[in-house]
Amino acid sequence: MNSGIYAALSGSIAAMKRMDVISNNLANVNTPGFKKDKMLFESMLAGATNPPAVPQAATADPILQKENIFVDYTAGSVAQTGNTLDLSIDGDGFFVVQTPQGQAYTRQGNFRLAADGTLVTADGFSVMGQNGPIRIQGSHVEVDAKGVVMVDGSAAGTISTVDFPKPYNLTKVSSAQFIPTNPEAAPLAATGSISQGQLEGSNVETITEMVQMIETNRYFDTCQRVIKGFDDMAGKAANELGKL
Repeated sequence: MNSGIYAALSGSIAAMKRMDVISNNLANVNTPGFKKDKMLFESMLAGATNPPAVPQAATADPILQKENIFVDYTAGSVAQTGNTLDLSIDGDGFFVVQTPQGQAYTRQGNFRLAADGTLVTADGFSVMGQNGPIRIQGSHVEVDAKGVVMVDGSAAGTISTVDFPKPYNLTKVSSAQFIPTNPEAAPLAATGSISQGQLEGSNVETITEMVQMIETNRYFDTCQRVIKGFDDMAGKAANELGKL
């Protein structure tokens, strides 16, 4: 089999993976604090230091592609909501939340109150303060730029915000929550300030993602035509050479 067909197959597989990434981004365009994924491709020529993933052919080694998916941590647009429990971070940093698997970090600030008055995320995870979960018992809630929570004029705790060395080495564990890839990585103090009554949205740009989806679909179609071309050549060679 002509080794060129493997390059086309590699391109088709890469296009399908990229389409999955784009589809997930578009599905979360309205998810507060969502950080979009991006995919890069590294072209590699198979050889002695990079053995091909397919059998050697008499022609040149097939060109392979290695995909690399990473998270774009660019801040999303901020919208005023007027909800006293909606918080956003202006600058670098993450809110700390307690999940069943341990602490996670997020910029998704659409918080709410649990039945016992604990401040929780939309998923029901406790929002951590410097001395444990934040509990609110009262009607008038104010949060200042440093995260100090005042309830009816009395301090109820300070919301914890942390950051990590850049470039971030974090793993996405849900649509808007992250954990350090290295479990031993120690968080740093966040430099961003907290704003009350506003919410950071997704950083997904719908038009850009739609354009990339069209480009990916066309690329996939091109790879399919190339594969069909190689298949037609192989069939024609087998049929016509067999008559000689």
